[in-house]
Amino acid sequence: MPDPFPELPAGRKLRVAFVTTSMIVGGQERVVMDVCNGMDRDRFEVALLLTKDRGPLCDFIEEPRTEVVDQFRNGPLGSLLALNRLTRWMKKWKPDCVFTVGLGDKFLLGRLAAKCAKTQVILSSLHCTPGPEHIGRTILGKWNKKFMHLNSGVVTVTDDLANYLQEHENYPREKTHVIPNGVDCERFYPHDPPQALRDELGIRPEHRVASIIAALRPEKRHDLFLQAARQVVERLPSARFLIVGDGPSKSDFELLAGDLGLDKHVQFLGSRHDIPAIQALSDVVCLASTDVESAPICMLEALASGRPQVATSIGGIPKIVADGKTGYLAPPGEVPALAQAITRILTDDKLAAQMREASRSRALQQFSVAFMVRAHERLIEDLYEAA
Repeated sequence: MPDPFPELPAGRKLRVAFVTTSMIVGGQERVVMDVCNGMDRDRFEVALLLTKDRGPLCDFIEEPRTEVVDQFRNGPLGSLLALNRLTRWMKKWKPDCVFTVGLGDKFLLGRLAAKCAKTQVILSSLHCTPGPEHIGRTILGKWNKKFMHLNSGVVTVTDDLANYLQEHENYPREKTHVIPNGVDCERFYPHDPPQALRDELGIRPEHRVASIIAALRPEKRHDLFLQAARQVVERLPSARFLIVGDGPSKSDFELLAGDLGLDKHVQFLGSRHDIPAIQALSDVVCLASTDVESAPICMLEALASGRPQVATSIGGIPKIVADGKTGYLAPPGEVPALAQAITRILTDDKLAAQMREASRSRALQQFSVAFMVRAHERLIEDLYEAA
C-alpha cells in the first residue's frame, strides 16, 4: 500500500479525492478514468482512493498527475478499519471535495470519512437507473439513505435517475445535478480491427460478430444475450459472439453457453485493455439488461466507434441508441426481439453501413468526454464557492 499520509503539495488548488472500490473494466470506472485524467491541473489536484485493489483500468490512469491509493479495506479486519484509514488519509491530504462513485460500501465510507475530515464538499455520482424490477425497493440501501444529508449534491447521468431519487428516495431535486456520460471520440473511432486480433480470436472474413462488453454480473443479463445468440446461430451459422468483461457470474454463463450448444460460436474474453479494437471488430454491440441501467459506456463507445447497437429500452439507453437509426431497441426480457434485431443488422450490409455512419455522427454531435469533464469541474467549483 502506498504511503497513506502524503505531504501536502505546495500551491493552492482545489483538491478532489474520488472514492470507489476498484478500477475494474466497467462503465462507471471508465468515467472515473476520463474525469481524473481530464481535469485541469492548473486548477485541481486529484487523488483516486480505492477501497480494494487497483484493478486493470488503473493502467490507464495518468500517474502521478492523479495520486492513486488502494487497499483501504486490506486485511482480515479491512471492512472495520476502512473508515479509520480513509479518515486519516483525508485529514492529512485535506481534500476540498470528496467524490464517491457508485453504490455500496464506498458510498457510505467515503462520505463518513469526508465528514470526519471536515471536507467542505461531499459529492456522489450514481449511474444506475432502476427498472421495473426495482419498483418499491430502494437502490440506495438503508444506511446509505440514512446519511444522504451529508451530501452537498448528487450527480446522475440521466434525468430519469434524478427524478427517481426525488420521487422514490425523497432526495431534493435541486441538489441533483445531471451530467451525461461522455466518450473519447479520438480513442474510439471507426477503423479496421488489427489482423492480429482477428487471428487471436479466429475471426474469419465470413464471420459476423456480435459483442457484449459488460461486467459479468446477474443484472447485465448475459443469459438473455446467450439465448438470443442461440436463435441467431440457427438463422446465421457464421455468427460469432464475444463476451468481454469479468465478474462473479462468469462460470454460470459459461455453463449456459455450453448447455445451449454455443461452444463454437461464443468466446469469453475476460477483461481486455483493447476495447477500441474489440469495438472495431464487432458488427453489432449489444446489451440485454432488464432492470438497472442509466447511460452505459459500452453503448457510447459503440456510437463513437461507428458500430450499430442492439439494447433493451430501459433507463437512459433510449437517449443513446436512436432506434432504427443507430441500432435497435428491444423490450426488456424479450429474447426473440433481441435475436431478430441482431440478425437483421448482421445480414443487411446496406442497413449496417447506414447505422455505422449515423452512430459516429451522433457521438460527435451529442456525447463529448470534454463536456463531461468540464461539467464536473464547474460543479465542484460552484459548490466549493457556495460552501
